[in-house]
Amino acid sequence: MKKLVCALLFLPGLASAIDLDESGSLKLSGFYNITGAKVISGSALGNSTPWNYMQYKCPCSIQNWEYTGVYEKEKGWQFDQESLIGVQIKKDFSSTFSATAQLIARANNPYQGSRPTVDWAYLTWQPSDDSAWTFQAGRFRIPLYYYSDYLYVGYAYPWVRPAPDVYGWPIFSYDGANVSYRTQIGQSDWAMTATAWTGSYSQSNNAYYTRLYYGTPTDDAWKKILGVSVSANNGIFDVRAMMMRHEETVSQNDPSAGTVYLLKDQPTRIYGLSANMDYKNWLIKTEVDRFEQKNPALGINNIYKYALIGIGYNYGAWTPMYTYSQYTTVTEPIEARSSHYLSLRWDFRKNMALKVQYDISKDKSHYPYQFFGDSRVLSVSLQGTF
Repeated sequence: MKKLVCALLFLPGLASAIDLDESGSLKLSGFYNITGAKVISGSALGNSTPWNYMQYKCPCSIQNWEYTGVYEKEKGWQFDQESLIGVQIKKDFSSTFSATAQLIARANNPYQGSRPTVDWAYLTWQPSDDSAWTFQAGRFRIPLYYYSDYLYVGYAYPWVRPAPDVYGWPIFSYDGANVSYRTQIGQSDWAMTATAWTGSYSQSNNAYYTRLYYGTPTDDAWKKILGVSVSANNGIFDVRAMMMRHEETVSQNDPSAGTVYLLKDQPTRIYGLSANMDYKNWLIKTEVDRFEQKNPALGINNIYKYALIGIGYNYGAWTPMYTYSQYTTVTEPIEARSSHYLSLRWDFRKNMALKVQYDISKDKSHYPYQFFGDSRVLSVSLQGTF
C-alpha cells in the first residue's frame, strides 16, 4: 500500500499520466469515485421518529463536511453526494519549471453546481534537477491532514472516505506559496520532508456554515495563513507533524444592520500529528488533531479535539479494515461524535478498486435540539485512476 500511495500523490502527478503532445511535456492524469450510500437507521435525542434539521430530512448522516455531502434515509441509495471525476494537467516548460492544474467535477457541489472546481492551479520551480528544494505558488489544498493532498483520490487509501469526524473544515484551500525541503537522514533508511506555506482564502456563502450550522448565508475568510509540517518515512513507518495559524472572519449580511461579525480576525491555531505503519500485510493508520480559537475578553473558547485509529490486513487483492474516530469540543454546549467503521477494499483490476463500508456513528453532542443524530450507514464505491 505504501508504494501505491507514493505513486498516487498528485504532486507532481500520477505515474500513469497520458502524453498530450509529442514531446511528452504536456501530460494528463485523472481519477474518479463513483460512491453511493444508504442510511440504514438513525435517531436523535433517543428518538428514531423522523425529524428535520436545516434543509435535511433525517435520520441522516454527513459524510463530507467540505461540500456538505449529507445522506438522508428517506431517499434510499444516493449516488449524488460524493461521486466525482478529476483530471490533472501538467506542462513542463523545462526540467525544473512546470505548471499544474487539477479540476474536479462533483455530483454535489454547492459552490459551482455541475461545473468543475479548480482545486489546484500552481507553478513549481526547483533550482536544479537534483535540488532538495522545491518552490510553488498558486492555489492549493491546505495540508491540514495526512490525506489532505489527495483527499479526493479515493484509490489512494483503504476506506471509502477518510473519517468525516476528522476530515473537513469550512475553508480547505489557500491561494499563496509554499516551499519544501527533502533530504535523507544520515545513512539511515529515513527520508524527511519539511514544508512551509502561507496565503489566504475567502468563501462567500460558505456551505459548511450556511447549510450545516446557521441556515442563513454566511461568509468565511482565513487570512494570514502560516503553516509548517515535517514528515519522515522509512518505507515501513510514516510520521508527520503539522502546525498552522491563521486569522478567521465569519460574517453575515443583515439587511437592517449591515455586516454582522460572528468572528473577526480571530487568531486560530491547528495542530496535527499522524503515525502510520505499512509492514508486510499489516496496515495501521492514526491521526490526532487539535483546533484552537481563544479570546477570553470576547468569551471565545472554541477548541476541537479529533482523532482516528485504524488497523487492516492485506490478503492479496483484499484489504479488510476496522477504524475508530471521534471529535469533541471542550466547552458547553459540547458538540461531539464517535464512529466505528468496517471497510473492505477489493483491488480487482489494475488502477481500480471496489470498496464496501459500514459505519456506526453516535452523536454525543449536548445540544438541546436534534442535530445529525446517531446513524448506521452502508456505503459502496468504485474508485480508480487513469
